[in-house]
Amino acid sequence: MTEASPPLKSWDDLDGPRGLPIAGNLFQIRLDALHRIFEQWADRYGRLYRVRIGPVRLAVVSDPDAIKRMHRERPGLFRRTRTLEAVAAEMGLKGVFAAEGEDWLRQRKLVVRALNTAHLRTFFPKLAVIARRLRRRWEQAADAEAPVDLCHDLMRMTVDGVTGLAFGIDFNTLETPGPVIQQKMDKVLPMIHRRVNAAFPYWRYLRLPEDRALDRALAQLRVQVDDILREVRERMRADPSLHASPTNFLEAVLAAGDAQKLGLTDDVIVANVCNLLLAGEDTTAHTIAWTVDYFIRHPEHFARARAEVDAVLGPAASVERIEQTDCFPFLDAFFHEAMRLKPVAPVSVLEPMEDVEMVGCLIPKGTPIFGLTRHIATRDEHFSDAARFDPERWLEDGDAQRRRAHDTSTFLPFGGGPRFCPGRNFALLQIRTVLAMLCRNFDMAFADPKRPVEERLAFTMMPTGMVVRIRRRVDGG
Repeated sequence: MTEASPPLKSWDDLDGPRGLPIAGNLFQIRLDALHRIFEQWADRYGRLYRVRIGPVRLAVVSDPDAIKRMHRERPGLFRRTRTLEAVAAEMGLKGVFAAEGEDWLRQRKLVVRALNTAHLRTFFPKLAVIARRLRRRWEQAADAEAPVDLCHDLMRMTVDGVTGLAFGIDFNTLETPGPVIQQKMDKVLPMIHRRVNAAFPYWRYLRLPEDRALDRALAQLRVQVDDILREVRERMRADPSLHASPTNFLEAVLAAGDAQKLGLTDDVIVANVCNLLLAGEDTTAHTIAWTVDYFIRHPEHFARARAEVDAVLGPAASVERIEQTDCFPFLDAFFHEAMRLKPVAPVSVLEPMEDVEMVGCLIPKGTPIFGLTRHIATRDEHFSDAARFDPERWLEDGDAQRRRAHDTSTFLPFGGGPRFCPGRNFALLQIRTVLAMLCRNFDMAFADPKRPVEERLAFTMMPTGMVVRIRRRVDGG
C-alpha cells in the first residue's frame, strides 16, 4: 500500500502575523514598504502565510516552484486580481496589463507586434538620438555643477523612447518642457497601488484631495492621448501604405479596420496607450537608476564596465549601431545583478480562478496571492552569498556554476509564462544604450553621500533620494 498524502491545510491552519479583530494587519503595513514587510514576515512565518487587511484575506508565498507555477498557468488557473481589473477600469486604464481572457489575447497580439525585433531595429536610430539628447542634458548639468534628479531625467528619456516606438511621435521631453502626458503620469501608478491594496474602496464614496488630483490628471491624459490618436489617423490618411505596413502600435491597431474588426473601441486603444506609457516609463527608468546606484557604490566594477564600453565604441561618444548593444557582457552582468537585488517588481500579485493547492494548503478561489519574486532571488539556496552584489556570478562558466548556487529560474524581473513582459527587448535595448553612454562620458557621485538611497514601492519599486552630481569624464577615454 502506498502511504497516503497528508491532508491539505486550510486557510485557518496557516501561520501569519497576529492582527487586530476588525482591522487585521492593516496598521502593521506601510504601502510604500509593503514588499519589505512581506519579505520580513516570510523569513518568520515561512514559504506560505496569511495576512488580513480589514475584511480582505491575502496569501503570501515565497516558494519558487509555487511562484513559477502562478506565472506559468496563466490565464487558465491564475489571473490578475479582480480588484486591479476594477480599479484599472474605473481609471480608464483597462488595457493589456489588466485585461483577461479574450480581451487580453486580442490586445496582446497588437502590443507584441508593436514591440517586435524588426521594429526595434528600425527604431534604433531614433533611440540613439534620444540618448544623445540625454548626454547633452547631463553635459549641461556637469558644466553648471548642478545636482541632477536622476529618476526625473531617466523618466523623460523613457517617455520619449516609448512614445517614439509605439506611436511614431517625438515629444522630446529631454529638451523641452514636454507635453501634459509626461507631467501627469507620475500621479497614476501610486494611486493604483493605493487603491488596489486598500481595505475599503473609499474613493467610490468620498473623494480625497489625492483622488481629485488623480481625476484631473486622468482627464488631461485622455485629452493628450486623443490628440495622439488624431495625429496618427491623419498620418495614415496621408500615407495609405501604412495600412498595409504599420510601423508602430497605434498604426497596427488602426489599420485593422479602424479597430472595430478587433472589437477594440477608442477607449480600449487609449487604455493600451496609457499602459505602454506607464510600464515603459517607470520600469526602465528605475532599473537604470538602481544600476547607477551600484555604479557609484562599486567603482571597481564600474571601471571594468567602462573599459568594456570603451573597447566597443572606440572614439564614438555613444552607441551608434544596434549590433553594438550585444557586445557588453559585463555591463549586462552588472545590471542583471542590480535587477536581482533591486527589481522594479519585487512582488507579483495574482488570484486563482478556482480553489488551488499551494505549498500544502488549499487556497480559496479569488484569494489575492502575493508572490515575493525578489525574496526568492535573494536567498542563499538559489544564489550563493545572495546578499552580496557580484556581477561575476552572471559570467562564470557552466562548471563553476554547478559548484555553487545560481538558479536563474528564480530570477523573474520580467515575469514569466504566457504573460511574459512583451516590452523586455525594448527595455534591455534602452538600458544598454543609456548605460553605455554614461560609462563612456561621465562620472557620477551622490549629491549628499550621507543621505541613503531608499526603496519606495508605488506599484513599482523606485529609488528615493537618487540625486547625483555629474562630472564630465576626465581620463579622456
